[in-house]
Amino acid sequence: MSLDALRARISDVISDPACSAEFYFLLEDDGQISIKRADIDEGASDELTRNFIETIGSTVLLNDELSLLNISGADDRANAIYRYDLPEVPAQIQNLATVLQRDDFEVFNFEADELAHLEGILVILGHGRQQLALYKHQYPIALLKRDSAFSLVRVRNQNRLVKLEDDILRINSKFEFMRIGDEYFIVDIKTLERFFGFHEAVRNIATEGIANIDRADIVVDTAALTARLDDISFSRKLIRAARESPVLGVIPNAQVITFVNTHPALQGRFRLSDDGSKLKLDTKVSQDLFLKLLNDDFLQSELTKRYYASLAKDNLATAAVP
Repeated sequence: MSLDALRARISDVISDPACSAEFYFLLEDDGQISIKRADIDEGASDELTRNFIETIGSTVLLNDELSLLNISGADDRANAIYRYDLPEVPAQIQNLATVLQRDDFEVFNFEADELAHLEGILVILGHGRQQLALYKHQYPIALLKRDSAFSLVRVRNQNRLVKLEDDILRINSKFEFMRIGDEYFIVDIKTLERFFGFHEAVRNIATEGIANIDRADIVVDTAALTARLDDISFSRKLIRAARESPVLGVIPNAQVITFVNTHPALQGRFRLSDDGSKLKLDTKVSQDLFLKLLNDDFLQSELTKRYYASLAKDNLATAAVP
């Protein structure tokens, strides 16, 4: 799905005057996950709905700098959302599909449930059959418990303060994940990296990536890469480098070695095998540079002939100029 197509589908949902919202609490208690429907006052629900619609608009629809990438090809650009294209989906994200498919959830009950167990908020926006779901991670700081400190609140229409007798839940409209159609989209990749299920999904694919590097026979020993698989950020970069590399298995190894020996940013940064045909990845610096090398991140301007290290880039189609 292109970014324009994604925006069109989102717009079809949230621009309709009949668009409304349902809110669900994702609770975690001793490792057990449950979903409860949140019974929110109509006025507050309407205001929250407007807030989330405005945030979707500013984050996705009206953001001219936004890029849409696959999560397997995620780079270091700051302004992007990611289509989740890995085979294993973390349970937290799968809950978005659950709330879209079911409508038999119990209502959150203050007698039986606790806001302290609130892990996230699931929001369904839509009208009729056109719907999308949002995941909002809920941090402990958003819950002000009545017994956490001596708290005072104002009595309505009076100049008097009284003791806070109930917990206060603060909700803003920032969200991290979205599901529309049959696809998941990641707005905040840092939140995704917190989830154990994502770590496992990334590690499994990254392991395949290391096997691809082994087969290319350009590295003396890939054990150093394997040792860093628990570093989620490194593993993500390894997936991108090994799965979508324009270099690995495409450019002859001898040409890659020549490039390493002559490029200003790479000269002297790698040690080579005795016969000079393979790279040694015996330092973290060389390992990080190797992934950048596989991503073809070391560029030279056609205009100025200056050298650059690119954090993010898109392929440009060549078109004839009339």
